[in-house]
Amino acid sequence: MGRWWASSKRVFGDREDDEDDGKVGCFSRIGRKLSKNPYADTTDPEKRKGQGGGGDGGPVADEVLTVEVPEVPLREVNEITACFSGEKLIGQGSYAKVYRATTRGGRPAVVKRLEKPSKHASNVVFFRQLSVASRLRHDNFVRLLGYTISNDLRVLVYEYATMGTLHDVLHGDREVLGGLPAAAAPEQGGGAGAGGRPVLSWIHRVNIALDAARGLEYLHETARPAVTHKDVRSTNVLLFEGFRAKIADYNMFSQAADMARLNRSTHTLGSFGYQAPEYAMTGLMTDKSDVYSFGIVLLELLTGRKPLDRTLPQGQRSLVNWATPMLTEDRVQECIDPKLGDQYPTAGALKLGRIAVQCLQYDPTFRPSMGTVARVINYAVLRDQQGVV
Repeated sequence: MGRWWASSKRVFGDREDDEDDGKVGCFSRIGRKLSKNPYADTTDPEKRKGQGGGGDGGPVADEVLTVEVPEVPLREVNEITACFSGEKLIGQGSYAKVYRATTRGGRPAVVKRLEKPSKHASNVVFFRQLSVASRLRHDNFVRLLGYTISNDLRVLVYEYATMGTLHDVLHGDREVLGGLPAAAAPEQGGGAGAGGRPVLSWIHRVNIALDAARGLEYLHETARPAVTHKDVRSTNVLLFEGFRAKIADYNMFSQAADMARLNRSTHTLGSFGYQAPEYAMTGLMTDKSDVYSFGIVLLELLTGRKPLDRTLPQGQRSLVNWATPMLTEDRVQECIDPKLGDQYPTAGALKLGRIAVQCLQYDPTFRPSMGTVARVINYAVLRDQQGVV
């Protein structure tokens, strides 16, 4: 579990001087004994047979937990984040702070420092979920590069999205897109909007929708065990070179069955404006809840509007309430993003709108699977964009 994987040595380096020396950077490292992995069970396997599972939600007898990404030395984490300096801070959510970093191997990365865990969130539960997350591999899912666990400090290292988030591009909350000057953006995005912000072309929007759908399809239908994302939104659709999209930041710490009660009672999952109606009634989220949230993302791509915008007139503040009636009646021209002008195929826009409406069905049993959504976007929508830039 604690060994460095050969393929990852090039990312983080392989320096032997990072081994334990009592204190590491800004944080002291306490009590690492014989095993590099503090959660490794060094008991003889024969002696463990018949002992039964742990009473605190720990692994059952003979369960072997493996993490398929390297453990990053705490010294290196402190080094690449400047001891979690405010100058490196690029974002803060409800359960983590996010820092921009460059690994020793020269690779841009994002370091996510999780909030201090509650007494209910044991290290064993965390390590089990980390084991699942480390095995997720897909072209449309943001890759976990490494992790650090030291006392209450929990850090995850992810690949860096060079073009920012879909939310940034659509709604222009940041002045610079992925480090690109605004003047350079129109060449890739298809035009410039107010303030010189890039405008996503129709073909980019459809490809982003397809990439995100495939990422969620992988989580729901291919990954084992299957994963419910629980926080699908445009800020969790990350953009890379060529505006290729990957799904990010699934709430892996809410996946364990023994954490369900805690999640429902003390921490609201999902994001306001994206939550499926059944979550408000039952407190439970399923893959069909992800489908609903994805439908909101499709509306954002179609209309260029935020899920909730209190600056608009009363009847237009909720994107779902405003756009769904028009899309249901195939009046997509009345709600399409005006920044697109006439640079979109009407037939393709109608079909994408119909997919969004299906994803937003009130009854989750009437919503399609993400696999179906991906296939429809691929075969029904993409073919209608011929000749559209």
